[in-house]
Amino acid sequence: METIGELVARDRRSREPALRARMGVNPRYDYYQLCTTAHKTGNFLSHRGVHAGETVAIVESASGAPILSLFGAALLGARVRFDPPREIDARVLVAPAESIEEYDLPPSATRVAYDGESDDPAVEAFGESVWSENPFCPTPPEVGTGTAFLTTDEGEYAHDELLAAAERVVEEVGIDAGDGVAIRASFSNPGTVVAGVFAPLSVGATVVLPDAEAETRVAVSEGPAPEPVVVDPADVALR
Repeated sequence: METIGELVARDRRSREPALRARMGVNPRYDYYQLCTTAHKTGNFLSHRGVHAGETVAIVESASGAPILSLFGAALLGARVRFDPPREIDARVLVAPAESIEEYDLPPSATRVAYDGESDDPAVEAFGESVWSENPFCPTPPEVGTGTAFLTTDEGEYAHDELLAAAERVVEEVGIDAGDGVAIRASFSNPGTVVAGVFAPLSVGATVVLPDAEAETRVAVSEGPAPEPVVVDPADVALR
């Protein structure tokens, strides 16, 4: 694989479990549903002006919408910023309805709410907007291995860096297709996204956004976790 979007390529569709969320319109996705909906999300974002180099700001929760938005942006060559500052130059903000008005965006930006509805008619609903989209979103030719993708206060990380880091996590932890990987750390740390999302999906495993009682074999956590194998996102080598 050369770009993050290849993790949700159409030829990776299957009925094996891909994502288990704790909330959202659809809390369970198999690889067919995840790949298809990621492409729908990419098409939706493109219609809202997202293209290579633009920023999609995402406020996380234990829902599938942030992960779908992550891959939709990847397919377009856009940048993703998790845990964005209250004032951000983003083309699209994806956030829970209860907090979506707390952010200061450019006048041309689009606000997309999930996990609830906003009282502002200008705010679009993630589920209604995405589900009706065309399920095919080709990646523009200018998007390559060195295209910047995840951004933080510390810097930017390109597609090839993130995929290489995910491969190292798979090898070091021994993640297999039958595993579930629980995310118990913030997506604002790129190591969480690499170990909790990219690594398991690269080998056909399942991403799990767990409740307090759920257990899998592997967890991504900044502290103790009930899983027997714990990956600290701070220990994920990104370069």
